[in-house]
Amino acid sequence: ERSRQSARECRARKKLRYQYLEDLANTREKAVLALYQEIDQYRDWAKELDEGRVPEGLTKMIDDMKKNNPADLDPAAVDQLLQ
Repeated sequence: ERSRQSARECRARKKLRYQYLEDLANTREKAVLALYQEIDQYRDWAKELDEGRVPEGLTKMIDDMKKNNPADLDPAAVDQLLQ
């Protein structure tokens, strides 16, 4: 009987481990998809900047960055982008 109980517990632990790994993989997949969307957005913004237009949303992102991480922004580079 002890052997059967031990086997049941082992199977339960294995099932939990696989569920944890599956959840972790799903979370990472979602993060990767979000990063791909962000890259696509930056590509679109770069195209618009190359065409001489200020993309919608870029100024808001820059303003948010100025508030949250002002040291991360080069003021000259920001001014050049928005001209």
